Amino acid sequence: MNITVVNFKGGVGKSMIAHQLISGFGFYGCEIDPYGSLSERLPDRVSRIDILQKNLEKPKNETIFDFGGFDDIKLDQAISYSDLIIIPFIPTLETIQGTVDTLVRVASANKPILMIPNMSQKENDINDAKFVFEETLGFEIEMFPIPMSVALQTAINENRSIAELSKQGGIKGYAYKKSSKVMADLHDKIREYES
Repeated sequence: MNITVVNFKGGVGKSMIAHQLISGFGFYGCEIDPYGSLSERLPDRVSRIDILQKNLEKPKNETIFDFGGFDDIKLDQAISYSDLIIIPFIPTLETIQGTVDTLVRVASANKPILMIPNMSQKENDINDAKFVFEETLGFEIEMFPIPMSVALQTAINENRSIAELSKQGGIKGYAYKKSSKVMADLHDKIREYES
């Protein structure tokens, strides 16, 4: 199974989601982001694609395409190799327009889209965003919220999977268990889209 993680808006959690799927669930990564650090953090599992490169090779393993905040021909190639498009976003007015632009751009590929309201705090904000997205596209979209969590940022900072951190003993392990469950549930949701 291959997945494209994309949003033209930066800072919405694309690399965090890609990192956790790669480090915790055995995916490989293809970083198409000139400002990304995934290939430096996980050099054995992630290859970096130069922004000037014109073609993506078809992946040999289950791959996450971590696509930075720009648009070019490689996005079409990544999507063509993917079974699912994940679009993380922060459910605020400031990020909705960039997310709508991304949705409109990728919707014509006729691939399943999973929206991930990241760092979500209010259900009303998620519902409002869902309404805007569905009005724009004219069809329903599935949402998988990831609640606000310091634990996931800690996992990135420590360059480890949240599942690994949750196996520590004591209070630290306890603090990571909830976020670990969210990521495991996300992985289960993703597997529902397997072709």
